[in-house]
Amino acid sequence: MRLMAVLMTLVFLVSHASAADNSRQRSLFKQLYALALNGQQAAVTKKRRPLADYPLNHYLDYALLVSDMDKLPIGRINAFKTAHPDSPLNRRLDSQLQSALAKQEKWSLLLKHGSTFSGDVRQCWYLTALLKTGKTSHLPNLVKDAWLQGHSAPDACNELFAWWRNQGHQSDNLLLKRITLSFKERQLTLLRYLKKQLKTVPQWVTLAEDLLVDGIATFKQSKNLKIAPQTTQLLYEAAIYAAKNKPAELYALWPELKKQHSFTPRQVQNVERLTALFAATDYEDFSIDALHALPKSAKDNQIRAWITRFYLFNDDWAAVADSIEQMPVTQRLHERWQYWLARAYAKTGQTQKARELFRTLSKQTHYYGFLAADHLRLPYYLCQKPAEPGSADFVMPAAIVRAVELYHAGLLSMARSEWNLAYSSLTVDEKLALAQHMKAENWYAKVITIMADLGRWQDYHSRYPVAYADTIDQFATESKVTSPWVMAVIKQESAWAKDALSPARAHGLMQLIPETAQRMGKELGLNCCNRNDLHTVPLNLQLGIHYQKNLFKQFDHPLLVAAAYNAGEGKSVDWSKNFPTAPDVWLETIPYRETRGYIPRILSNVVIYDWLNSGHPYRISHWMPTLPINGQKSQPWPNREVPMQRVETLCH
Repeated sequence: MRLMAVLMTLVFLVSHASAADNSRQRSLFKQLYALALNGQQAAVTKKRRPLADYPLNHYLDYALLVSDMDKLPIGRINAFKTAHPDSPLNRRLDSQLQSALAKQEKWSLLLKHGSTFSGDVRQCWYLTALLKTGKTSHLPNLVKDAWLQGHSAPDACNELFAWWRNQGHQSDNLLLKRITLSFKERQLTLLRYLKKQLKTVPQWVTLAEDLLVDGIATFKQSKNLKIAPQTTQLLYEAAIYAAKNKPAELYALWPELKKQHSFTPRQVQNVERLTALFAATDYEDFSIDALHALPKSAKDNQIRAWITRFYLFNDDWAAVADSIEQMPVTQRLHERWQYWLARAYAKTGQTQKARELFRTLSKQTHYYGFLAADHLRLPYYLCQKPAEPGSADFVMPAAIVRAVELYHAGLLSMARSEWNLAYSSLTVDEKLALAQHMKAENWYAKVITIMADLGRWQDYHSRYPVAYADTIDQFATESKVTSPWVMAVIKQESAWAKDALSPARAHGLMQLIPETAQRMGKELGLNCCNRNDLHTVPLNLQLGIHYQKNLFKQFDHPLLVAAAYNAGEGKSVDWSKNFPTAPDVWLETIPYRETRGYIPRILSNVVIYDWLNSGHPYRISHWMPTLPINGQKSQPWPNREVPMQRVETLCH
């Protein structure tokens, strides 16, 4: 026993020492990487010896190459690529070298290190290199392909296009083709620029310009237009745009427009379908008749859904039930429409049918299941079933090891690149084991990704990390912004990826747009907030929670707060007027599909986080009082008792 105790002590000491060494290496690497990017090669060389066996040691070489890129270190780059042939850094080096060569107009070298396969500024560099080195035999056609697009090209193409034009390759025929493309992409400035270069301006080009300026006004004058295929196509494309953006105005003009021009049956159906659909999202009175008037072939799932939403919005429960019953089986059996069918049955006195549907739904773990359970005061089916531990002898691939170290160094995009090198080739058991390693590393986003990839949906502790709790509690004090609420938002917004970046330029855990972050920072007296700042966890949480506090002060309703966070404060103001007051109906009748999906996930997330934190969460209706429409006071829903209850949970 004494021997066993000694061995255990040795294992602990070795493990503790290893962890300490790793921590020191991580800290030293971050320090030296910053120095390397600043070109301080002597300092890096002097201090890097302790990193000889560190997985990211060669990243210092990469950073030194980047710092020297203006010197065009081609030989060193090639040596690096030879030493690390599979590294994702090689593509980064290629891109940076191309940029440096173009900047210095080293065109012959660029041809060796560039590519025509990119559609961005690099294509312009490559084609310019061909021009400058006299390799012009096939250049006109390559330039034509780069020029013939519906949006403006990068400035790097200007000299190239000027040469092509001066060589006589630009023609009215090509200009008209590009004008057509610019019309399709609604690029009015480009269209006008191209129009000025035409020797002869056809009538349809002026029509295209007028349609982009004011389509509705142009439709009113279109009876004077000469009927021609080009004219009809332009009017059709403009009508499609108007159907989405001004459906009521188009609806009034469409019968006459359709009579005057030779639209195909398919074009007519497309315009009328979109007009009815987008009018329905505005709940225009005529929209229900327009929806019903569509031919059967145009009544897809989306149209049938909006017929039902129109009736929900107008509190016509008999029509709600009828419209759902007429849906195809696959659509009707979706949990969304099963819930609304149950609600319609309950509202029309078909109590037993309603109870049967609610009871079936209540056994499912999602927004509609929780709502159904609330209507019948049933428990929730929430059960933690940990995923299998995976392979006991799993050794992380070198690329994954590098990804983990990059994650801790804050080089998050590089971490993703390394991860992608190895993850897909792992077996199920290896992925399960990897998930355990990522838990230990606190890389929550990867744990969530692995669980989703493997379909381990009931491992809630893995899929719903309870992370940064102290920081969240610190910033969420004395407000309606609770810890479960913040975690629910993070889970939905970024899935706990602190480097998350959306197409809308939202950054970090709580997906903050820089302008909003700067506004919050100013209110808090902080000197921030550039894009890199927003990937720092404490700051992102501080700003995001402060914004949530502001929204709760402004709207004082969880659904309106969630809607504002997703769709903007102005939309929550709009949806507070002349909308249904019942929270489930209000949510279902929101015009924005993304927001209709977003809020239920927030609500489900907050229930699950409340359950993970307390074991007995509040019912989902706790977060769903009636809406303060037109200034009305919110009330508990579906009654005064249910929203106040903490709910029992069951395992299947």
